[in-house]
Formats: sequence, C-alpha cells, structure tokens
Amino acid sequence: MVEWVRATGLGANSQEDFPPYVADVYVPDLELVIEVDGPLHLKKSDKKRDLHLKTKYGVDTWRIPLKKMSKNYKAEFTAELQKIIKRKIDAAT
Repeated sequence: MVEWVRATGLGANSQEDFPPYVADVYVPDLELVIEVDGPLHLKKSDKKRDLHLKTKYGVDTWRIPLKKMSKNYKAEFTAELQKIIKRKIDAAT
C-alpha cells in the first residue's frame, strides 16, 4: 500500500510511531494515517485510537478493511485517495 501512495507522488512511511500506537501507513503531506483493519479490529478501540491520533498528533485516519486489499483494489484506493487530497485542499482554502 505504501507503494500505491507513493505512485501518486506523495510520500508515505510504513509502521510510523504515534506513541502508544504504530500506524500501518502515514502520509505526512496529508497528515493521514491509513489503517488496514483485519478481523480482530474492535470498533470501540479503533475509535479511541483515531481520536487519540487526531487530538494529540493532528492526523486523520482512513480505515480500509483487509478483505478489500488486493491488486484489484488499487484503482479504487487511488480514486479514494484523490478525494481525500481534494477535501484537504478545499479545507485549507
């Protein structure tokens, strides 16, 4: 997934530390964490984590179900990332 983000021209880091958490992917230019949620993710814990990342570090979280992650998802992923980029630009203006 990091490669998919980088293919758009954005930088991305995998396994970025946001103590006490570690994000799957972090896109610094968008202040965006991308989390791939497997079957063991708990919505209540995820909500708490997302709020912590937003309030302490100022980053938003985009959650993607693991079952979506395949080569076939790349086009949809890129389209959604473009929407996020547009929303961020619109919010900054």
